[in-house]
Amino acid sequence: MTVVKVGLVGTSWWVDAMYLPALENNPNVELTAICGRNRDNAQKMADRWGVTHVFTDYNDMIDAQLLDAVLICTPNDTHYPITMKALNSGVHVLCEKPIALSYAHAEEMVQLAEKTGLKHAVPFTYRFMPNVRYIQELIEADYIGKPYHLNMRYYTGYARDGNYMWRFDAKKGGSGVIGDIGAHFLYIAEWLYG
Repeated sequence: MTVVKVGLVGTSWWVDAMYLPALENNPNVELTAICGRNRDNAQKMADRWGVTHVFTDYNDMIDAQLLDAVLICTPNDTHYPITMKALNSGVHVLCEKPIALSYAHAEEMVQLAEKTGLKHAVPFTYRFMPNVRYIQELIEADYIGKPYHLNMRYYTGYARDGNYMWRFDAKKGGSGVIGDIGAHFLYIAEWLYG
């Protein structure tokens, strides 16, 4: 069995709720390193999940040559530089969407991954959530018949406190809701309904 040494860049609730539980329970993965801007937050997450190495600079984490792959779970404007650093260092990449703030950068990332022969992917994690998988099973089993309408909603408490959030900053977030949560909805709609 091949064990992949994985590092994460990002310490958000999403990393804690989605990625770390899945990685911890995968026998083919060794959680090797985590990187976050705030060392205390990164250390707390590392302690909770048993991650050995903690970094505050993704360059240092990648340069330490501890990783086979990196998961990039950071604000959208950082996806391009982190991905390019990883690929140029021989590290496989799973990068949250949108992968870049411009088509030119996205294309450059894909071209470098293909040139180096490294694996590169964008996760559509909502596909693996139990409620979505159950709906897909019901459709495949013809239990609910052919669906003609899909109504999806996303409830969250974003921006209720008035504090700055990078998601609402076009220079960091990019395309807005369509490139962020909307991409999940479009993917799920195509997957479930064709």
